[in-house]
Amino acid sequence: MTMSLTSCSPLSRPIAKADKARLLQAAAQHSLTAFKRVVYRPYQHAPHLEALDRALEQVARYVETGGREGIGRLVIEMPPRHGKTLTVSRLFPTWVLGRNPDKRIMLVSYGATLALKNSRVARNLIRTPRFRAIFGGLELADDSAAVDSWELKGHEGGCDAMGIDGGATGKGAHVLIIDDPIKNRAQAESETYRSRVWDAYTNDLYTRLEPGGAIIIMMTRWHRDDLIGRVMGESADDDDEESDEVERWVRLRMPAMAEDANDPLGRAEGEALWPWRYPLPRLQKIARAVGRYVWAALYQQRPEPREGGLFQWAHIDENRARSHPDLTRVVVAVDPSGSAEGDAVGVMVAGKGRDGHAYVLSDRTLNGTPGQWARAVVRAYHEHQADRVVAEKNYGGEMVEAVIRTQDAKVSYKGITATRGKEVRAEPVAALYEQRLVHHVGEFSALEDEMTTWKPGGKSPNRMDALVWALTELMLGAVQDYRAPKVRIRR
Repeated sequence: MTMSLTSCSPLSRPIAKADKARLLQAAAQHSLTAFKRVVYRPYQHAPHLEALDRALEQVARYVETGGREGIGRLVIEMPPRHGKTLTVSRLFPTWVLGRNPDKRIMLVSYGATLALKNSRVARNLIRTPRFRAIFGGLELADDSAAVDSWELKGHEGGCDAMGIDGGATGKGAHVLIIDDPIKNRAQAESETYRSRVWDAYTNDLYTRLEPGGAIIIMMTRWHRDDLIGRVMGESADDDDEESDEVERWVRLRMPAMAEDANDPLGRAEGEALWPWRYPLPRLQKIARAVGRYVWAALYQQRPEPREGGLFQWAHIDENRARSHPDLTRVVVAVDPSGSAEGDAVGVMVAGKGRDGHAYVLSDRTLNGTPGQWARAVVRAYHEHQADRVVAEKNYGGEMVEAVIRTQDAKVSYKGITATRGKEVRAEPVAALYEQRLVHHVGEFSALEDEMTTWKPGGKSPNRMDALVWALTELMLGAVQDYRAPKVRIRR
């Protein structure tokens, strides 16, 4: 009788499920990636998260060697929704504590709510059988019900969580994790708030660091002068490379789309960071929707200064409105594309209130065929009960009116021929903003990007052009080529 070698060879026998689990648990003690896969079943790995894991393992090594080896100061810059908070603020702290149960973690965010949420996830992971199987039954102390401060049973280690200005007095940290110390663009644009964050970091949080402790700063980049900008600037300004006091920061910057040959992942220029979750067409759509300023800051981690010579950011942001008063007029303004490359058609809706101020109501700008943008114009006209469509006719002439009337022949239409340069047309409108007479009802990121970064001679900003026509019509009394329909209806 002939026996099959594969049926009895121990080398070819499939690994039992229990043996595989033990191997994974053993690997999880030494590898952050393996740990994430064991304790967090929905985890999806990717090359950029592999790079992040290796950097964080070096942070852990720094703490474990008392600052002799590894990375002690780490800046992480990644786009939104690419896994950084899950890894850095929720899974990494539990892995560090599993390996070093006498160390303390400090989690800090712009407000206590986010910091406590991250702390709660980390604490609850320690309660799971999967975590205890990896780290020998390590568990929470009996009195660790609070999420703002909890400890490990029989050890000195644990976690504290707080807002950026919550006060860390009396607490210590071997790993200080600062995750988004600035909530939104409004805070980032405020020099007062940026200085507040810096003071909290230098005067409070930094002083809580234990000898040989590490710092991780991870944030959405809105402004060059944010916390990352300041710590990296200070690091660059210190030329004493031999001094033990020099803060040497390691920067892990991974933009949504690769920019050059220095990409940390070796990507080709334009390649997506997480292509199966955020493929290139989706990133390109996001870039068009949010505008250059937001795209450069949030997704590429390369915040640009607002350089507009006419429209000042403060004049826009400080005069926003949550709602508008009763309106005496509403117009829909159109700036058709003058490019054969299919540039966006600017479509803006604005109204004039009974208080005499103007209110920007909606941005309906889009890339599309004449039929598509004409439908968008007519839809906005009816939804906002507008009394007129105002359209520049330099590009397309009578065709602009024709395609709009194809959608609704009864629309009140006014064609405008631009006889002056863009800057000259925009100057009186910029003066309205300076006089606090224009209010944006909400935020219009792409529009505000165009307004505050456009320079004369640059590419035509379609949204801004349409807005200029709308506000000129409402506030500056321009009358040109008005053509009323024979029959007009109002909703």
